[in-house]
Amino acid sequence: MNQLLKIDFHIHTKEDIDNDIDYNAFDLIDRASTLLFDAIAITNHNHIQYDHKLVSYAEKKGIILFQGVERSIHHKHVLLINFSEVDSLDTYESIEAAKADHNLVIAPHPFFPGMQSLGKDMYSMPSLFDAIEYCHFYHPRLNFNREAVRYSKKYCLPLIAGSDAHTREQFGQCYSLVKSEKNKRAIIQAIKKGQIKVVARPLSLIKMIRIYLKILSNKPNLKRSLIRVHGIFNRLLHVSETKKYLQ
Repeated sequence: MNQLLKIDFHIHTKEDIDNDIDYNAFDLIDRASTLLFDAIAITNHNHIQYDHKLVSYAEKKGIILFQGVERSIHHKHVLLINFSEVDSLDTYESIEAAKADHNLVIAPHPFFPGMQSLGKDMYSMPSLFDAIEYCHFYHPRLNFNREAVRYSKKYCLPLIAGSDAHTREQFGQCYSLVKSEKNKRAIIQAIKKGQIKVVARPLSLIKMIRIYLKILSNKPNLKRSLIRVHGIFNRLLHVSETKKYLQ
């Protein structure tokens, strides 16, 4: 029986070696239960946090836990959901070859400032993606999701909300409602068919700054944080670089 399921397929936890996050995978599941989520995916960077204990714990809370990872491809991020093996997926071509009915490829924060966003790479491989992320980190007057919306319309791909949570306050800021039966295959098929709705609220500029500073402080390596800031300024200087692809 179809129902509206609350999901978030882009979340990080303490087990992510690239960040000093103050909550672990079990804490996240507890929080997801409190917020009445039906399904989530832990998507740490290049590391899968998924095992029988976590799956069982989530099930007891009424939550379906999907296997997920935020994979770095040529230093760009791609979300892989419900892939059985990801270590060999180190190119866009290898990911596309591994696509199947039971898994999902999502473009996370594709046009946001930063070196890890796909940016213009998106236009060389639209067939790679099953969904385009609408990220929670935006303000009514500063919203890098706008190009993602235009892209999704151009290529007839569904938008999927993602918190990209690195802090407690980020999780639950935005999510998706999927019209589906409550099982993995049905949820993935419903997303691919566009039976999904984004639920997101803009942040105040003060809250955006506070969250971003907290994320930077979670970076164990200061040099990496400085590179990240440099990437943001570079993207802001060239924020219109992909507009020609939409004409």
